[in-house]
Amino acid sequence: MNLVNVFEARPGMMLAREVKSKEGRLLLTAGTLLGEKEIRILRMWGILEIQVVPGADTMDSGNRGEFGDEIVDFMVQWFRHNNRDDPVVRCLFDLAGEWFERRPELFQTLVSRLGAPREDEVPQGDVLQEIRKADPVGLLDDAVKLPALPRIYFEIDAAVKNPRCSGKEIADIVSKDTSLSATLLRIVNSAYFGFREKIDSLSFAALALGTDQICSLAMGITMIKYFKGLPGRAPDMKAFWHHSLGCAVFARNLATHISGVDGEHLFTGGLLHDIGRLVFLSYFPEATGAALAIAGTENRDLVRVESEFFMVDHAQFGSLLADKWNFSHGISAMIRDHHMAFQGVPEKEIAVVYFSNWMVSALGIGFSGDIALPALNKYAWAAMGMPAAALVPVIRQTERQIEEAIRFFYG
Repeated sequence: MNLVNVFEARPGMMLAREVKSKEGRLLLTAGTLLGEKEIRILRMWGILEIQVVPGADTMDSGNRGEFGDEIVDFMVQWFRHNNRDDPVVRCLFDLAGEWFERRPELFQTLVSRLGAPREDEVPQGDVLQEIRKADPVGLLDDAVKLPALPRIYFEIDAAVKNPRCSGKEIADIVSKDTSLSATLLRIVNSAYFGFREKIDSLSFAALALGTDQICSLAMGITMIKYFKGLPGRAPDMKAFWHHSLGCAVFARNLATHISGVDGEHLFTGGLLHDIGRLVFLSYFPEATGAALAIAGTENRDLVRVESEFFMVDHAQFGSLLADKWNFSHGISAMIRDHHMAFQGVPEKEIAVVYFSNWMVSALGIGFSGDIALPALNKYAWAAMGMPAAALVPVIRQTERQIEEAIRFFYG
């Protein structure tokens, strides 16, 4: 008998042993000849490995039997910087292909966004040189152009850091902002959380969800409201926040499968990971647009091109901004390292936000400007210590939650 990862299973393989769910429910009997339907059942139930009869594999190694030609052709190009001979990448490739099959609207939107800019869209000569003088670091000391965060954010942050702070005290802080209070209660009573009885007070909400989750939600709402007030010149703000919220929700959901990480901390890190790019888009649209055009026409990494225009990339700038606002070191590090080319195993929470950003990009959830899927860093993946097949329930859970999240957080 051969032990096979479910994401390496192919139609034509035969089960050598019966397969049961974690709850003991019989899913497939021994001797079942696997087809696409049976493989989907195994993945849906979160089965990680199966025993198959040796030699009973009649399908070639391609994916064209599983996905349509249009999706396969796109996926091969989209994953071009990743080694698809790697078992982990192959699993993620299959997961993304299945996702696009279920969500054709996201697939078509991503395909249309990734059309390479024309050569004539790239600034030339003196215009390009003038654009390169953009100085985002100088904004950090300009309180007029880049105003401080609202006071309530820091009050909530202080409450989070105080182990003696009760749910009622946090509710009292949030209640100072009626708009924030109303938005928070709408989210708590939405299908995102699925409470059977209506929650009509912030104190009860803190009791039902826990103070940490109430605080992360309140801080997230406050941050999005703050950035919506910046110069509105980014090309697609809803797509930007769709990506950021997707990263936040995915990171929180991953936390339930990884020991030693804080789901609410990861939610905040995921939500804020691209704040540097948001400032670039808002205050330096010409330079950011030029960087996007050059990255597209020259097939280069946008993060590297950003450094040529701004002396820092958006991850580095976002971390500087987080430090200026006295965010925790952990949040600042998650922002700084979400595109890092790790040469060793990073801290788990940094790895989770890195991977969440990578996976949400791979699935085309929202859009923050990256026009090529980078190579998945093997050290970041190793740091999380989880099998690729365990991502199936995480993707399903995120799929259910993300539309609610964007509706209530962004409006």
